[in-house]
Amino acid sequence: MNLIEKIKSYLFNYTFIEPLAAGESYSTNIKVKKNFDKSIWAGKISNPLPDILENFRGTGKQYIRTVDFRDMDHRAMLGFRLAKLAGLKSLQTRIVPLKRVENFDEDSIKHEKIDDNIFLTEFKGQSLTSYLQSKSFATIETSDIRNKDEVIKSFVFNLWIGNYDNKDKDYLVDEANNLISIDYHLLGPGFRSDLGLALGAWGEAFDINSPPDTGWCIGNGELLNYLKTHTKDWRPFEQSIKRVNSISKLQVRFAMRGLEFYKQGTMENINDSFFDFLFERKVRLEETIRTWIDAGCPLTPLPKDDGIL
Repeated sequence: MNLIEKIKSYLFNYTFIEPLAAGESYSTNIKVKKNFDKSIWAGKISNPLPDILENFRGTGKQYIRTVDFRDMDHRAMLGFRLAKLAGLKSLQTRIVPLKRVENFDEDSIKHEKIDDNIFLTEFKGQSLTSYLQSKSFATIETSDIRNKDEVIKSFVFNLWIGNYDNKDKDYLVDEANNLISIDYHLLGPGFRSDLGLALGAWGEAFDINSPPDTGWCIGNGELLNYLKTHTKDWRPFEQSIKRVNSISKLQVRFAMRGLEFYKQGTMENINDSFFDFLFERKVRLEETIRTWIDAGCPLTPLPKDDGIL
């Protein structure tokens, strides 16, 4: 390595440290260190959504996912940018070429890559699930998490952007006991059949008109339990809805800068449709949340039946 290459490596590259959540995620997750300032980052190398799982959950049947989305890193970047505008706790993120991660064996990736990039998020704290267990807190309510209202803010925000892939493990608790959402890879429109549907968990389509679908904007764990106990006080929901509605079209256009979104299985750009999707959902937030609460906060079973043969 010559002097110029050494300087570039020092300034711009990262060094692989260890795997993260091995075997627990559809994608490959690793921990890396930035060479320049020694900061620690979590990296996700995304797997495209088409997949076949044999003997799905011991049923003796296949689970076949035929949808094809390969713009998830850009969806995630938009999610993080919009989260800041909505007043949520957030983290620094960036997309860099995978070749800039030194000492990482790409042959260790056991799946197809959507591209040759890696999505990096600054590494902080621990997952909500691990935090509650390690501190022996039975619930979020009894925990020492400082910003418990983030649960309601996040639920409203996820519904706005169409993030139907929310789980307790998709939240961190940082060193200051703040709750932070970290996963926005599955969100927004793009289904050929209907651009009003959102891409959610298992690569399935989720409908804002379906109350059981709405539940996956908060998940099926402790976050959901906390939300259920606070549904009688509408004020936090109202405040969060107002914050989302205060985000201007100019701010959203700026948040979409440099990002490209595509229709399922094609290279047809849907940036304008994505923009319309967000503003059409804004006016539906209160109605949709009240309908979900009145229905008893339901959750549709996942994965939906259309993937199982």
